Amino acid sequence: MNKYLIKGSLFTITSPESVTETVKRIWVDGIEILPEVGHGLRPFYECGFDWGDAGGNRSYTAALTICLSVFREERLAENLFVCFREEFVRHFPAQGFELYIDLTAFLITYKSRLRPNLYSRFCFSSTINSREILLYKDPLSGEVIADLAENYTMHNMMISNERLRKLNERKLRLMFRFLIRDRYRIKGNDFNEVVQKAEEIMSGFYWRSLEKVLRRKYMEKYRN
Repeated sequence: MNKYLIKGSLFTITSPESVTETVKRIWVDGIEILPEVGHGLRPFYECGFDWGDAGGNRSYTAALTICLSVFREERLAENLFVCFREEFVRHFPAQGFELYIDLTAFLITYKSRLRPNLYSRFCFSSTINSREILLYKDPLSGEVIADLAENYTMHNMMISNERLRKLNERKLRLMFRFLIRDRYRIKGNDFNEVVQKAEEIMSGFYWRSLEKVLRRKYMEKYRN
């Protein structure tokens, strides 16, 4: 069964120091889940729940914690929670909700993320919003591989028009390979080692891209 009842509620809490704050809580099939569970896997996001378009980092924690409750496996939850946030969490009503979600179509759409030996890791310098990158571990050699050109195009998975998405992905992939040259494919025998290499490359790419944007704006300003 791929159908689940998700409930989100807002509670106002006043501390002994008379500081008032709003806390958001979530239940899956009647059982409350806690943000500390998702935060334990991804401490880079905030330890708290939020949802809707303005959910920020806490919406990633909410998505990951819900996925942990639903899929019961850390690897699957980590591979799917960013997509789950885009498909569901960012559309949850801001003032609280109680609704059933059917994951059948979702699992078909993102079936590539169900592959054995595929893993998601947090990469601070990644240029996609969630800063997650995918890595593949060869089941025979144990070698860990990250294709940063593929990771760079991941955010376009959310474009609904498939033809437009493919064209954009191809354009971005080729651009990334041109700028990074032969360094877009990283290999190693340890997850942390590969992610560290990815951090170094993505950080350089980020600042290089930012420099190009600023230079273009500067030229446009003085051209006009």
